Amino acid sequence: MTRSSTNPMLRAWAEGRPLFGIWLTMPNVVGAEFAAREGPDYVCVDTQHGLIDFSDTVPMLVGITAGGAIPVVRVTWNQPAPIMAALDAGAFGVIIPMVNDAEEARRAVGACRFPPKGMRSYGPVRAKYTLGSADPVELDEVACIVMVETVGGIAHVEDIVSVPGVDAVYIGPSDLALAVGKKPGPRPYDDLAEPVAQIKAACRKHGVALGIHSLTGEAAAHWAEAGFDMITVGSDASMFAAAVRSYLETARQGLSRGQSGEDPAAPGR
Repeated sequence: MTRSSTNPMLRAWAEGRPLFGIWLTMPNVVGAEFAAREGPDYVCVDTQHGLIDFSDTVPMLVGITAGGAIPVVRVTWNQPAPIMAALDAGAFGVIIPMVNDAEEARRAVGACRFPPKGMRSYGPVRAKYTLGSADPVELDEVACIVMVETVGGIAHVEDIVSVPGVDAVYIGPSDLALAVGKKPGPRPYDDLAEPVAQIKAACRKHGVALGIHSLTGEAAAHWAEAGFDMITVGSDASMFAAAVRSYLETARQGLSRGQSGEDPAAPGR
C-alpha cells in the first residue's frame, strides 16, 4: 500500500486500515467540531462544491482538530495556491478534483511537496503545529489525493497512479456517472461497476490507496465491503436534511393518530 508516515492517514493506508469520514459543505465551526467528535477517522472541508471559503476553512480545521479527527480539505481546483493554502492551514491531506492525466497529477503532487520533490512554497503558519514540525521533510508527509472522475481520468488512470507522490485516488461518483453517460444517484455501484473496477485495479497494481464518496450509509457499506481504503459516509447537508425530515415525520405520526381517534396513552402503547 502507500508509503508509511507519521501522518495518521498515510500510516493507516500503509497498514491496510480503511478510513471512514464525514464531508462538510456548510460553513459551521462548531458543526465541524461536533462531527469530528462523533468518531470519524477524517473530516473533509469541501471548498469546491461546498459553501465554504478560506476564511471559514481555517476555523473549521481548528474545530476538526479539536474534535480528534484527521483534517482534510477538498480544494477548489488543481492549482498551487489553494493546495498550498490548505496545507499551510493545517490540512493533513488535500483532495484535488478533475485530474485527467499524468501531467495534471504531477502538478498536484508538486504543489504538495517542497523542493526538490515539488514546488510548494515554505510557510507552514499553522501546519507546523498540527503536524508537529517545521521541518520541510516532515511537512511533506501530507496526503496528495487526486480525483479520477472524468473520461480523461479513466482513460489515463494507469498513468495517473504511476506518478510518484500520488497517495490516493478519490472517486467522485456523480461526476463519474455523468462522464459515462449516466445520471448521479444514491446507488452508483449499480451503474459504475466497470469504471470503478478499472480505477480500483490500477490503484491496487501501483500501491495507491482508493477512496470514494458516498451519499448514503448503504453505499458506504457497499464500498467498505468492496475493500476501499477511504470511504466518505455522507455529508453534513444531506444528513442534516434527513434528520430534520425524520424527526418531522415521527412527530406528525402522533398528529395522525390523534386525528384518527387513537389514544396514544392507551394501554399497550
